[in-house]
Amino acid sequence: MRIGILGGTFNPIHNGHLKIAEAVLERLNLDKILFVPAKLPPHKNERGIIDVQHRVEMLRLAMAGNPKFELSTLEIERKGVSYTIDTLRETERIYGKGAEFFFITGVDAFLDIKTWKEADTLISDYNFVVIPRPSFHYKDLKKISVLNLPEKELSDLDNGATGLLELPMKGKGRLYLLNIPAVDISSRDIRNRIMSGKKFKYLLPESVELYIIKNRLYGC
Repeated sequence: MRIGILGGTFNPIHNGHLKIAEAVLERLNLDKILFVPAKLPPHKNERGIIDVQHRVEMLRLAMAGNPKFELSTLEIERKGVSYTIDTLRETERIYGKGAEFFFITGVDAFLDIKTWKEADTLISDYNFVVIPRPSFHYKDLKKISVLNLPEKELSDLDNGATGLLELPMKGKGRLYLLNIPAVDISSRDIRNRIMSGKKFKYLLPESVELYIIKNRLYGC
């Protein structure tokens, strides 16, 4: 089984998350995408993150109708801060050694991977799918010196090369770089729009929009 893992606070989930998940699912021929909402993310300020039950319910609404999208609550059920290495190990335990996992993250977040818990193990043992983000470039990944990535191929992706670039990392792990349009939607922007009374229609599924309005989330 080939399983993608998309983690985040999903505060709230939006159409950008769903487009990314669908693109990765298709390009890497995965069997499913696990959406893993974080309870206490280590790299984000806890302030402004709404109750996890609201975030979970919005995820359920957003994923409805797509049998290849699945919710995983393992980080919510875990005590303390959520770390990627712990999530990957727990997911391996649940699905068994026959499954292959692909952790999905933005190029902006992956640039800081050396600060992640047990970074050397992550780089050595696991697959990462890195997707573009506005104002960031794949050639910036050359800064992660331990990976020794090919500069020409990275620049080609930035310049519009199509398809999927697969590169080796330090051990058995593989790095997959997707040349898909960067999604210029952020949960923070949606929250700010709601708090300032601006429209936020079409940035997230209609079911999620109605849920936010009904429950008066983010100062709505």
